[in-house]
Amino acid sequence: MSMKPGSSVEIRLDSPSTGAAPLKALIYDVAEKRLILSQTSPTMTPSSVEKPVYLSYIVRKGNSVRRFGCSAVISGFGDNYRLSSGVRVQTLIVEITREPKEISLRKGFRVRPPRQGGISLAIGEREHPILDISLTGINFIQRFSDPPFKTAGKLECTLTIDGRSYPLKARVIRVSKTAAALHVAAVFVEMDKALHPVLSKKIFMLEREELSRGI
Repeated sequence: MSMKPGSSVEIRLDSPSTGAAPLKALIYDVAEKRLILSQTSPTMTPSSVEKPVYLSYIVRKGNSVRRFGCSAVISGFGDNYRLSSGVRVQTLIVEITREPKEISLRKGFRVRPPRQGGISLAIGEREHPILDISLTGINFIQRFSDPPFKTAGKLECTLTIDGRSYPLKARVIRVSKTAAALHVAAVFVEMDKALHPVLSKKIFMLEREELSRGI
């Protein structure tokens, strides 16, 4: 395992209240699959014990930068860990449940929903298959038979997640032609406030499903 004391990790919780931003912590100690971490900010509470989390971290070697990620579970807290300086601090104890794997630097933000993934995109009355999606943008498929979207064009969209629909505005940044269809990349420019935490949770869940399938 490439995690080392002194390295930092990002912690993502399976909770709609966490929003897009991961919690950050410093690794104090590594004992096989157990990590002793600094408390996060905002502070995690004992109610988080036994909850699943997803850890990601950066490994640098020369000019190479690689990101690794793994599933884990919070196993407890400590309040008397002694640092090398002699100061005693609170800690977060985490157990690794799945071996770390290298992931794309982009992967923590963008996922490819399966066909029956509970998320769909409609523009006007036409539904468009999603290639991948993040909290900031989307790639989708447009048929040749439809009037093509143009770069910099504005899109009035509806994103449906697990049966609930949300209005969304996006701007086209790229249109790529393939043998079978057009691939359209768009950035979100206006999002319903209620959508952000729902989309964040959905992306997190889809990412975990990708990892379990070994994608």
